[in-house]
Amino acid sequence: MLSLCGGALALPLSFWLKDILLTLVPANLPRLTEVALNGRALFFAFTISVITGILFGLAPALQMSDRRLMDKLGQGTRGAGLASGQHRFLSALVACEFALSFVLMVSAGLLLRSFWKVLDVQPGFNAENVVTARLWLPVPNDPMNNPYPTQEKRNIFVSEMLRRVGTVPGVKEVAIGGGNAPFTGLRNSRGFEIVGRVAAAGEAPTAQLGVASPELFHVLGTPLITGRFFTDADNEKGEPVVLIDQTTAERFWPHEDPVGKQIRLQLGPQIQRGPQNPDLRRIVGVIGRSRNEGLDAPYTPHLFLPSRQFPLNAMTVYIRTTSSPEALEEPVRREIQAVDPDLPVFGVRALRSIISDSLAPRRFAMQILGFFAATAMLLAAIGIYGVMAYFVSQRVREIGVRMALGAQRADVMKLIVWKGMSLALAGVTAGLVAAFALTRLISRLLFDVSATDPLTLAAFTALLGFVAFLANYIPANRAAKVDPMVALRYE
Repeated sequence: MLSLCGGALALPLSFWLKDILLTLVPANLPRLTEVALNGRALFFAFTISVITGILFGLAPALQMSDRRLMDKLGQGTRGAGLASGQHRFLSALVACEFALSFVLMVSAGLLLRSFWKVLDVQPGFNAENVVTARLWLPVPNDPMNNPYPTQEKRNIFVSEMLRRVGTVPGVKEVAIGGGNAPFTGLRNSRGFEIVGRVAAAGEAPTAQLGVASPELFHVLGTPLITGRFFTDADNEKGEPVVLIDQTTAERFWPHEDPVGKQIRLQLGPQIQRGPQNPDLRRIVGVIGRSRNEGLDAPYTPHLFLPSRQFPLNAMTVYIRTTSSPEALEEPVRREIQAVDPDLPVFGVRALRSIISDSLAPRRFAMQILGFFAATAMLLAAIGIYGVMAYFVSQRVREIGVRMALGAQRADVMKLIVWKGMSLALAGVTAGLVAAFALTRLISRLLFDVSATDPLTLAAFTALLGFVAFLANYIPANRAAKVDPMVALRYE
């Protein structure tokens, strides 16, 4: 009956919590809109309630069904206190609650520390007040219908688009980049050869390939380490050039200056060949490294080509502004479509918001595990309070005798609190051993934090100990206030 009543009370709570939990789920979770409490979910909850009631009802029932009833009656007579078998069973339950609670709390604490450390990571560029918008140039099946068949026509379109977007009120700077914008999960890995160097078999260098207009690195605040940025002269008529980042320079030119060196990119047959070979490019500068794949992702090599030398179809417009993304969405779309009304413009968002969304899976795991950890800690506190309150009620007469013989309130409180804290200590010890083994299962979700981080283990050991002390203090305080004369007459 108790378990069924608990399940019935949990039913309306589940409907209420479902909407709250769905706000925490990453938006890219497949079939998110189909998540609902249906008949199968409710039947599962009902079944669990019934099984819980049967299991935890059978345990004391089996204890009391022993044939040695006289022994059981002897253990339960006045003054004898709680039966030893029942006491051991309740104590084991409380210790298990604390062990489980400790493992969940440590896991949530490790994820929380990881999340804080990720937030401290610098992406390598300034994302504040930067808005992005994405667009696609058409690629018709019939090349005769392509409005941008040459690099020169693409460059004319890009120049006019940047000019018009730059006139929108609130826009300070504007630039163009490739479709693989930072933190969107889009990657474009390309192999390349270093001219004058023969790579060993299976060790050909690769890097993430990006495309940028000359203004992009200034808009994003990416520092120049050596050499120069792109200029307007790096167009379809100029020498094919490339920029590399620090990671690329350190990995493939560890003890030399890469500026002026040449590489041969594997660009593929779709690149239009002019009088110069676009695959063979000279390095003109080294820029600062960035974490375009995610704040918790390791640095990877990056190469950047000038947008005026590479046939972009998917583009990302980067806008440094003083306005909100929502205020810019319609003006930016209007100015781009004023150049070409057939272009779809989408994904107008703040770059800071894109970075935040990239952390959504990590944030969701931390929040869900934190919720379960807090629930487990509450259940452990309720469990130890219930056991100790029952323990006190069974020993009222004994406490009265002790106080009648001269025991002080402090002695009685020490007796009760130590009894409860010994259960908590046993649970935390078991939980500590389990945590060392089980937290390794979430090691792939951790960032710059060990699965056995001593600070996290110590902090949650202290927290759980404090919660256990509070849960023990209330029944201990009540026991210390017992009137000896009343206790001696207690049945």
